[in-house]
Amino acid sequence: MLIRRIVCCILIAAALILYLFSNETVTLAVLIVLIVLPAASLGLLRISGRNISIGLSGTDPSPDKHTVLLTMSNPDMIPVASADVDVSCVNLRTGETDSYSVSKALPPRGHSETALEVIPGHAGRYKVSIVSAQIADTLGIWSKTAECSGEEHLTVMPEIFDIMLSYTSSAAMLENDRYQEHARGNDPGDITGIREYVPGDPVRNIHWKLSEKTDKLLVKELGSPVTDQFLVILDTAPDIAQDPFALDAAASVFASLIHSILNDGYALSAGWTNPDTGKAVIRRIQDEAEAASAADEYLAVPSSGPSAFGRIERDVAESRYAHIIIVSSRIPEGIEAITNGCQVTILLYGADGTASETNLTIAGFSRGSYKNELAGIEV
Repeated sequence: MLIRRIVCCILIAAALILYLFSNETVTLAVLIVLIVLPAASLGLLRISGRNISIGLSGTDPSPDKHTVLLTMSNPDMIPVASADVDVSCVNLRTGETDSYSVSKALPPRGHSETALEVIPGHAGRYKVSIVSAQIADTLGIWSKTAECSGEEHLTVMPEIFDIMLSYTSSAAMLENDRYQEHARGNDPGDITGIREYVPGDPVRNIHWKLSEKTDKLLVKELGSPVTDQFLVILDTAPDIAQDPFALDAAASVFASLIHSILNDGYALSAGWTNPDTGKAVIRRIQDEAEAASAADEYLAVPSSGPSAFGRIERDVAESRYAHIIIVSSRIPEGIEAITNGCQVTILLYGADGTASETNLTIAGFSRGSYKNELAGIEV
């Protein structure tokens, strides 16, 4: 558009010079035309597109691609010579960005729909939004900004596979039929055991009489009803933030864990980091609809953001879970503090093999073969 303005100015200057030197009617007419046409085009631009509406709407996705409709409507009797719209598509999880540019002419009371195909490269929550909209005149010399508002979100799920989990006998017990045997509780009338004090234990749980007899601090393990057998956590791991394929693998394992546990009929909660507050989000998931709703949230968490699970505090378990499963590329700090209270399994991206100790299991998986590496894992 700037080039056209420069060319227009050069033509007007040339016509003016010709008229000054020749002083002929023809050169005067050419000069007038070269001045009047851009001015008339600018005047028409100012009154056109006053009520134009520009927006986005989603359509039903397919496995390979998603389509978002860019709609433009001109309800006025004055045509719009050209509406130029820029649209961006951002994967909120990986940060990858694509852009689209659409230019359409709209007749009086005209309507236009343009299908924008979003071909996802990686799993995540995608935000499609209108960046800018400009209306240009017929000559392409002038333009003005058009009001527009439009934003659509779509979720591209990672590959979900059946992990074929192997459940321990304690995990297989129905939650209504048992009290949590290993997790800390808050029922002083139900003492499930005595153990040595670990930093972080509530002072009120210290068994003072036994501590005096043994000359070491001992605490009472209190029982409480199990709310869920499993808490599955997806940890935001900065060390793989720049590797979208690793992020896909971690998201695939996390989503597949939720899918497999639900299919096997067990109670489940899922945890991830709230990107706005940086705090942990824990959702109870009872069916596939709630799993899909949760995916809209955890797949929107930026991989490079801070993690609410970089350090695991003892109150994360809240004495409610028989088994905590963490999908990450690192072992969170403070993990030892909660292994005294419940079973913990860490599915560690980039690690090899499986290692186990009391109440803690670490199983490694890699990008290319995680389906085989985690098949039949015991939880």
